Amino acid sequence: MMKDIRKWLKKYTQEKRTITWNAFGLATLFLVMWSAPSFFSGSASAGPKNKQKAVLSIEEFHKELSKNLNQLSETLASLNQLAKTEEGDLYKPYKNFVKQLNRTTENSRNMSKHTKDMATKGRQYFDTWEKELLNVINSELRAKGEERRGELSKTFNHITNLAEEVQTMYQPFIIDLTDIKTALGNDLTTTGILSLNPYITKANKNAKIVMIKLQELADEVDRATNALSSRVGL
Repeated sequence: MMKDIRKWLKKYTQEKRTITWNAFGLATLFLVMWSAPSFFSGSASAGPKNKQKAVLSIEEFHKELSKNLNQLSETLASLNQLAKTEEGDLYKPYKNFVKQLNRTTENSRNMSKHTKDMATKGRQYFDTWEKELLNVINSELRAKGEERRGELSKTFNHITNLAEEVQTMYQPFIIDLTDIKTALGNDLTTTGILSLNPYITKANKNAKIVMIKLQELADEVDRATNALSSRVGL
């Protein structure tokens, strides 16, 4: 009889330990899973926020492009008006040319700043995307994400590189206009203007090239904005 009782007590003790361990193990497992943001999607992705910053930087850059195109036209018009002045005071059209050129120079600087900002925001977005793809368990979804990231990254890099190329052409052109301004400022006479006619003609030719490049860049920026934008119906 005592032997049977001892067997029953031994079995009961083992079962109790198992039940206690299972309860403890389940509770621990639940706490670990609940507190790990990488296990569930409780931690919000930084992707949408970084993408929005990238898109906004592109849109701001597009505004600067439009301002540069319009202002460049105004500057050339003021220069050509000055060159055609045959009667009256030359100082007034010259003063207008200086004002328009100063605006063009300032717009060019702003465009350069926006180019750098756009490149920075783009890198942040695509770097975040690349890191977060590592957490995607489904291999097919991860592969599709990598493919899509590659496509958009290529588009973004294209407009960034194109913007840098335009700046490379734009700056020497502005320097030429600045030289014309300085030369005219020291010899604001009919003879002084006539002596600068070849340079004014050259400035008009170069302006057409720069404006074509600016427009091409604006068109590329439009396409990139549509490709990246979260808004529908674009």
